[in-house]
Amino acid sequence: MKTTILTALAVLMLVSVSGVRAETKQVQPGYGTTINWKNVDPPLSSYFTNSWSVGLWTGGWWRGPYVMAKKGAAWNYEQKGVMSIKYTENKKDARRNTLKIKSAVSIPAGVIVSVTDGGDKYIAGGTFTMGDSFSDDGNADELPLHVVYVRAFYMDTHEVTSQQWHAVRTWALAHGYTFDNPGAGKAADHPVQKVSWYDCVKWCNARSEMQGLTPCYYTDVSQSTVYKGGIVDVANNAVKWDANGYRLPTEAEWEKAGRGGAVGTRFPWSDVNFIARNRANYGGDTNIVYDLGPNGTNPLFMPGGMPYTSPVGYFAANGYGLYDMAGNVAEWCWDWFDASYYADSPGSDPSGPASGTSRVLRGGYWSVDAYVCRVADRRAISPSSSSISAGFRCVRGR
Repeated sequence: MKTTILTALAVLMLVSVSGVRAETKQVQPGYGTTINWKNVDPPLSSYFTNSWSVGLWTGGWWRGPYVMAKKGAAWNYEQKGVMSIKYTENKKDARRNTLKIKSAVSIPAGVIVSVTDGGDKYIAGGTFTMGDSFSDDGNADELPLHVVYVRAFYMDTHEVTSQQWHAVRTWALAHGYTFDNPGAGKAADHPVQKVSWYDCVKWCNARSEMQGLTPCYYTDVSQSTVYKGGIVDVANNAVKWDANGYRLPTEAEWEKAGRGGAVGTRFPWSDVNFIARNRANYGGDTNIVYDLGPNGTNPLFMPGGMPYTSPVGYFAANGYGLYDMAGNVAEWCWDWFDASYYADSPGSDPSGPASGTSRVLRGGYWSVDAYVCRVADRRAISPSSSSISAGFRCVRGR
């Protein structure tokens, strides 16, 4: 049963009144996906804790309603008063399931149903063309265009927030970790910034251990000592690439995810090749032909002073359901930077040069112009640098 569950659909918990509303929203959930019901009397929270109501579509027939609740190490789908179907917490399989509000269901009068996506998105393995496709606006380090195969992975839907950062950091400090910078954030739901590459790598390990996962980064090529403190230029062969823990994306993973399935575009969306204030949090400059502006930083995010970051997810997601891939804060990647690396990059799962002096930053940020917001743009930054313009997001499961 557990391996045949293909799709989960939100269903009614109360007596239906037909024709109130029909809605379809589909997500591939990571952990933390919820279906929220509002204006229900009595509220669903009076029935369940840490659960949501779903129905299971098992390839041709309905079973439900169910309650999905975490019990020990397993997720249980329980049909109310009838039976229980256990779904073992297999992370990859679980995230391939789909939560959907059925387009033809009858919603009880006054009930508002919404779906909140989980913490990450599944990015299917495959090839894409990496680099700048526009001869008029790219740098030499974005060439030559080359086809790269990247294995499937999961990427955080949002940039790591200040709240996430401090929660994991607090745990880490109590478990033998040290950091170079405390990290900063304008608000709990804004991206963390003022974190170095070293901070981010250690934080990824702490997040993994905090969740009972295998860390990816080690201080030695034998991969026996987890990287927890100090300044260590972790080698490519000191990374457990197949571990189930969190890590920084490689440059190739970031660009594949950033493109959101779009081919040959400047930015992380497929419908246009320009940027505008309603698309991303960046510094407008209409002297750039593909920037519709208006000019300057967004005044909505200026109260409170710099940095002028926005809440994560404020702007629309790209085709893969990832937010802020063109703005807000720039994001650390794993790779050492080499301006000529593309000429010799491996065609499959490249992890960057073996050594260097700078690591790669990707993505635009709140004060930079449209040029840097292009999905092919790449920058070389010292790994010890901590800036009000730089943050990160994690990936898993290569």
